[in-house]
Amino acid sequence: MHQQKLLLMLGQSLIGTGFFFLYIQHVRSVFETRTNIAHLTQLERESLFRGEDALYYSFYKTLTEAPDFMSGIERLQNLTDIEYPRNVNVIHRFHVLPELIIGALYHFLRSHQRLGLLSLFSCWRSDDIRLTLEYGNCEGQAMQFYTECVWLLGGFTMLLIYMYGLLLSRNMFGGIYAVTSYIMFHSFASKIYESPAARENFAFPAIFMQMFYLCFCINQLYERKAHSLSILTMVEMSFLTALALLCWQFSTVIFASQILIMMVPWILNSTTQTRLVNVFINEYAATHLMAIWLAYSVSDGNKRYIFAWQLGPAIGLFFISMIRFSKQQSSPPLPDENNIGFSLKILPMGFLISIFSFCTIIDIFEATGFVRSIENTYILYRDLVIHWLLQMKVNFVTTLTACKPEYKRMDCFQLWDFVKTLVVKPYCMYGVVMLAKFFRKWRKSTEPPEEPKADVIERAKNYILEDFLEEHHISMTDILNKKNEHIILEFLDLLAKCGYDYELYKKEKAKLKKEKPNDHLQFLNDIKKLKEQIQENHKKSSEEKGRDEIHRESTEEMVEQSERKEKAANENGKKISSTGTSKKAATKLTSASSQETRANDSDDEGVYDYRQFHYVYSFLQMAVFTVIGLSIRKLFFLCFTQGCVLTSTICSLLLSGKQRNLFWSAYLYVFLASVIHPGIVNIQDEYYPNKNVANQNLQLDSMLEWIKMNTEKDAVFAGPVDIIGTVHLTTRRPIVNHAHLEIRQMSDRTEHVYSVFSRQQSSDIYNQCSQLKIQYLILSTNDCTNEINDECDLLSIWDDMQPAYRKYPQFCSELLNKNIPSFLKVFSNEKYAIVKMFSHSVQINLKFNKMPEKDM
Repeated sequence: MHQQKLLLMLGQSLIGTGFFFLYIQHVRSVFETRTNIAHLTQLERESLFRGEDALYYSFYKTLTEAPDFMSGIERLQNLTDIEYPRNVNVIHRFHVLPELIIGALYHFLRSHQRLGLLSLFSCWRSDDIRLTLEYGNCEGQAMQFYTECVWLLGGFTMLLIYMYGLLLSRNMFGGIYAVTSYIMFHSFASKIYESPAARENFAFPAIFMQMFYLCFCINQLYERKAHSLSILTMVEMSFLTALALLCWQFSTVIFASQILIMMVPWILNSTTQTRLVNVFINEYAATHLMAIWLAYSVSDGNKRYIFAWQLGPAIGLFFISMIRFSKQQSSPPLPDENNIGFSLKILPMGFLISIFSFCTIIDIFEATGFVRSIENTYILYRDLVIHWLLQMKVNFVTTLTACKPEYKRMDCFQLWDFVKTLVVKPYCMYGVVMLAKFFRKWRKSTEPPEEPKADVIERAKNYILEDFLEEHHISMTDILNKKNEHIILEFLDLLAKCGYDYELYKKEKAKLKKEKPNDHLQFLNDIKKLKEQIQENHKKSSEEKGRDEIHRESTEEMVEQSERKEKAANENGKKISSTGTSKKAATKLTSASSQETRANDSDDEGVYDYRQFHYVYSFLQMAVFTVIGLSIRKLFFLCFTQGCVLTSTICSLLLSGKQRNLFWSAYLYVFLASVIHPGIVNIQDEYYPNKNVANQNLQLDSMLEWIKMNTEKDAVFAGPVDIIGTVHLTTRRPIVNHAHLEIRQMSDRTEHVYSVFSRQQSSDIYNQCSQLKIQYLILSTNDCTNEINDECDLLSIWDDMQPAYRKYPQFCSELLNKNIPSFLKVFSNEKYAIVKMFSHSVQINLKFNKMPEKDM
């Protein structure tokens, strides 16, 4: 048995490792097919990064261009190129932990080139004749090393999905189904090949590992029925939580929802003691507090983690567990049947504690001057919630963020395709199988039972007699005793009820034996309560006397019984041993054939209990991810990935039961019908997209080439948030704004930069831009048409914010078509234009109602 378990674990490990390498090759191939990155110039490769991705890769580029890792760290701690002219500590301000780790690993491998480790990665070589010959020697290129690390993390996520599905289904096919669903519908679940530097690519493996580890700990708590304080477990959980917090700003939202789910009462399974649950909950809440402190320390004291959304729920969860524990320790303790009602009553209290503790901590820190409200980076997301729920335009930046494609609501038709494929078809199949099982039982119940043969009945009766003789160690002559005769008649009646099926008789008899100890324990509990009442009435002496008499009588009875059994064993030892041997030989085949069934039944009764909280948690987390994904399209991958894991439960013994042959036949057919057709289409779309990404970047690449060739190296740029980070990455020119709009100061700067798309006067726009020391202003020509296409058009947003200016033309439209003082258009193509702003020394004060041209 031990060897079989080892072989099973080895097989599962090999399958998971195979999926790990398969996914890495899949993502690498899709990325190469969509971008053709191996045949691009360095500028064209870097221009593939947009928005926040470009900004974070520029930090990694700064690290790799430094002579050593510590020099790169010093540069990142004093960087003036991304929020010019302010000095920014990047490690303190942004989620750069992935870039720091990859950069440190790159420097280590580059410093040990003699080991040949960098040569493990293939070399990208460009066919562009403009590149020098030295460019061909690109072994261990920084960008290629960066993307390979991203693919490795993606493969690790795939391995976690397989392990998570294996944990929930307890079936190897369940893990395979979860992984296959994830790969077949990869376009729903991840955009790793479109945005390799996205924060979720680094944070989600840590989040998913934390979720899997939490479910594993809950499962162990149910199986062992015991829990001991494990410092190693708390450290591991805290490390995973802090790692996710340091990689992604949305990690705190996910962990806050997880803590709220953990407030749900655990008294869904009576086999788990409330005291053990409370101990585990206290440790779990402590791990989140430790993770917040760890993230705050690693990020050079970033006060953003003081505002982490899981801080309040963690405190509320701690108080709830303490209330439950104190109530359980009260005298008399709370009855089990009332535990659920009591827990449901204190849930609203936990939510209120979570909210008020969070707000109180923030108010205390702001009052003491430890933090300022401007450092609360989650105000933007709060405003987004107000914008979506109340349909209010809070401010310009909130509306601009809500209009981004990744922050829009999920399309209903696209959501229905997902539900139809992964939910409707498999569970419709499950319904069909359950109906088939029901009609099969109904047919058997309506059919008249077959009369067993006489020899079968006689053989079953002989087995019962042999069992009775062996268990009680008596001879055939003692059967004539009235007491023994009455017991044998009861056994024969039970055998008749089972249709003279000896296996079924053994199971029913075992159930009766299990019920008797429970009645005995209840009787002993009643006796114990009676004794306590007697002690309260000060009747200790009489109690001791009665106990001695009972003990003496029971001792004499046991001695007489042992003497009688010993005498019977000496007289009939040979006969009993022969009958026992014949019985064992006769039942050997039947017991061997039913051994596997009994093992599976025990698993079904214990391990596969749907009331175990790791199943409840997984489904509730799926519900929360669904709400989040429907609200923000960018986070829909959370819902999809968790859905792929939960679909593995349909392959488990939890649903299939004993009719596995019928179930697996129907399941295989529906699985192929559900996955293959839409799955193959999605894979084809990944490898052969409708439009080439490289062709879309031609206009941007031409602008970047012009900037590198025709502007000073210290020229300051500003522009739309989706491309301004790319400008800084490829040209290394200083910029005044970037895509992190949740930062209050960056939100104000972006609003000033985007004023060029409004109807304001030229003098006001110039004054706003000159205060930011902008020298070159990048415009998107598609947004400067002086026409309103929809509610997300920039001009429409500005008209809602400044209705008094609606009678004036759009400034950037006039700027592209006319000559306006202090602004000079120096570059333009089909999509972009660059405007040079003159210095303040040559600025002419202009009034909208008084133009200099009219005075001349």
